[in-house]
Amino acid sequence: MWNTAFRFLVYDKTKLIGILCGIVISIFLIGAQLGFLDSILDQCLGITKDNEEYIYVVDQKTTSSGSLVNIDKRVGYELQSIPGVAHVYPVIVTGGTCKFKSGATGAVSVVGVQSPEMAGAPKHYNPGSALHEGEIIVDADDLENMENVQMNDQLMINDLKVKISGISLNNAGLGVMNIITTIDCARHLAKFSPNHVSAYLIKSNTPDTILQRRIVNAINRTIPAVKAYTGKDFAFTSIEYIKKASGIVANFMLMVGFSLVTGLIIVGLTMFAAINDRIRDYGTIKAIGGGNRLIAWFIFQQAVLYAVIGFVISMATLYGLQALMAMANKPIVYSSGTILFLFISTLVISLVGSLFSMRKIIRLEPVQIFRM
Repeated sequence: MWNTAFRFLVYDKTKLIGILCGIVISIFLIGAQLGFLDSILDQCLGITKDNEEYIYVVDQKTTSSGSLVNIDKRVGYELQSIPGVAHVYPVIVTGGTCKFKSGATGAVSVVGVQSPEMAGAPKHYNPGSALHEGEIIVDADDLENMENVQMNDQLMINDLKVKISGISLNNAGLGVMNIITTIDCARHLAKFSPNHVSAYLIKSNTPDTILQRRIVNAINRTIPAVKAYTGKDFAFTSIEYIKKASGIVANFMLMVGFSLVTGLIIVGLTMFAAINDRIRDYGTIKAIGGGNRLIAWFIFQQAVLYAVIGFVISMATLYGLQALMAMANKPIVYSSGTILFLFISTLVISLVGSLFSMRKIIRLEPVQIFRM
């Protein structure tokens, strides 16, 4: 029966193309919106991006990785005494203004880390990159905004000259250019207090999550001035805060909902027209003994076939968009959850769209076909 449903599908190629266009346009718009949203949220992760293996210790008032409140430097000595702690790495996150060759300026986020561990810094760099005292690493996605600076060029940050010694990958900030440097250089560039740090990142003796939980609980129990998180928990807390505080997710979801409704209307009306054109065939099936259940199952099969074909074409276009954006150093991320949501949305559009035509066929009396 699936073969018969497919033959019905391809019989009217004009309607087939119309229905598939409705599905593909709708799913492409939904997928692109969700992909851009995931990319934006990924850029908001700050020092937690690619660093979830560490335990994060921040001030009690800190709400996310993008708004760190300074903590007393002496907390680091207390952290060293917690059982299970192997190393404690200070991190400084501060801001500044960068001046380019033409005299133009831009906002930068300066992250100071300890080399060579680089806890809190990105994991991937261009060949030849290295971090030395007094030098900085810029991100590949920001090079165009920095007037195409290269390795060994010099920049002015807060009116202080620094040399570029490396280029990181996939570490672009949201609205600011991310710069990685050493702890002392970050303090020097931003006149950061020598008695404070932005956060401490802790490496445990083993990567065992149970041990990490014990360390987190011990810190929260013995050092009241700070709050400790596992890497995954701090990333999740940061993203949830950004979602609530910025309203950015609500805006994207509005566009997703609009795209879904548009797809439902286009597919529903086109499918209704396709079924209406073949009303005699369906009436004949009922006249020779085909019941409503058989007709409904037949239309359901066609809707599923539309969904599968439309989903495959939609994903092909979305991955094409992903490749184009990657060439422009603007990566789009499609998580497994996003792909599952897109598949469910495709099924919903096809199945709900088929309900209009299914209702018409079920109410059709076989005798009516002799009056047509």
